[in-house]
Amino acid sequence: MLFFLLLALSVSSGVCDVLYKEAGKEVILQCGASPNSDIEWRLNNIRLISITGKSGLRRKGSGHSVDKVNLYGDTLKIPRLEPRDSGVYSCTQSGKQYTLHVVSVFVKPGPVLIQSSDVELHCNIEGDPNTEVEWLRPPNDQVHDAKHQKINLKSVTSSDEGKWTCKVEDLKLSVTLTVVANHQINNVEVSEGFDIELPCFLPRPVSQSVLGGKWKADHLPTVPFPTLKNTADEGLHWDGVNSSVVKYNIERISTIFNVTLKKVQSIFAGKFVCEVEFEHGGKLTAVTNLTVKSWTDGNDGKTSRNPKPGLDGRIFRKRMFGVELWIWIAVGASSVVLVVLIIGIVCMQQKNKQKKRRVRKLRSMRQPLTAKDYCQCNRSDREVVLCQRERPLPAPRQQRNLRTAGLNHAYEHA
Repeated sequence: MLFFLLLALSVSSGVCDVLYKEAGKEVILQCGASPNSDIEWRLNNIRLISITGKSGLRRKGSGHSVDKVNLYGDTLKIPRLEPRDSGVYSCTQSGKQYTLHVVSVFVKPGPVLIQSSDVELHCNIEGDPNTEVEWLRPPNDQVHDAKHQKINLKSVTSSDEGKWTCKVEDLKLSVTLTVVANHQINNVEVSEGFDIELPCFLPRPVSQSVLGGKWKADHLPTVPFPTLKNTADEGLHWDGVNSSVVKYNIERISTIFNVTLKKVQSIFAGKFVCEVEFEHGGKLTAVTNLTVKSWTDGNDGKTSRNPKPGLDGRIFRKRMFGVELWIWIAVGASSVVLVVLIIGIVCMQQKNKQKKRRVRKLRSMRQPLTAKDYCQCNRSDREVVLCQRERPLPAPRQQRNLRTAGLNHAYEHA
C-alpha cells in the first residue's frame, strides 16, 4: 500500500521517472546534485545509503539492497536486480525520484514440455501487476491476442514451439518453448526364442515431473508388466518383479522406459503400448508392433533342420553394452591376431640376439696367426726361400704352442 501511495505522489509531482528493467541486470540512477554536496538515497522513503560531501563519510541504511548498492558521487548503481529491488528511489538533495519495476519472464512448469501439456507464460512486472503487456508468439513474432502478464496455453503442440516475447514499453524479454513429441510408433521383428527390447523413451529431458506410467498388451492379459511410480524415497522407478517373461531396469530411471520380453514366443506377436503421464496434463504414448519370425518362415513352410537360436545369424546382431555382438567378435579376433604377431616378433628378436652372442663368443676364442703358420723357411747356403702354402685353419692355443716348439727344435738341429 505504501508503495502505491508513494508512486501516486511521485507521479503527481511530475519529477518521477518510471523504469522497467530486466531481472539480473543493473540500473544506474542519477541524483543531479551539485559536486561535493551531501548525497542521500532513499528506497520507499527509507534511507538506503548516504555520503558526506566534504569528508566522504559513507553511511548505510537498512534493507536488503544496502549490501550490494554502490554510490559514486551522486550516482547510485544497483547490480543484479531482483524483483524485491522494485520501488521508489529518491535523492533528497535534488528531489529526483525514480520508480523502478523489475521485470522477469518465465514458464511454468518449464520451457521444455511434452506435447499436449498445459503451460503458463509469465511476464511479471513487480509492483505493477495491472499493466498490460504485448506478447509476440512464434513464428515470426506474431502478435498474440492476450494482453495480460500471464497467459495460459492449453494442450501445446509443435505450432507453439519457439520464442515467445513480452514487450513492456521499450523492454523486450523472451523465453523459448520446446515441445517434445508425445506419440511414438515402432515396428520391431524378432526370431522366436530370442529376447527383444520394447522401446519407450523421451528424446530429451522435459521440465515436467513424471506422475506414473505402465506397459500393457491386450492380447497378453496374464503377462505381469511393471508399473511406473514416482515417490519421494525411491524417485522414478518400476514397481514390480522381474519374471521369466518381462525384464526391466530396477534402478532409478529418467527418460528411458523400455522393457524386455524374454524368450519370445509366436503368441507374443501383436501391439504393446507404453503410457507415461506427466504433470500439467502431458502424456507420452509409445506403440510397438511386434512381429515374431518362426523357424518355418522363409523355408517354404518346412521346419528348419537346426531350429536353434542363432543359426540364422540373428544372434550376431544382439547388443552388448550398446554394441552389436559381431563387432565384439571382430574386435576380439583382431586382438588375438595382433597378440600372436607381437609374440612372434619378440621371439625372432630373441633368437637373433642369441645367434649374435654365439658368433661373438666363437670369435673371441680364435688367436691371430703368425708368419710361421703361413710360410716354411729352408736354409741353403745363406739363401732363404720362402714357400707360401695354403692358409691353415686356426688351431687351438695348445696345439699352436706345441707346433711352434717343434719348429724351434727343428731349427736348432738344422
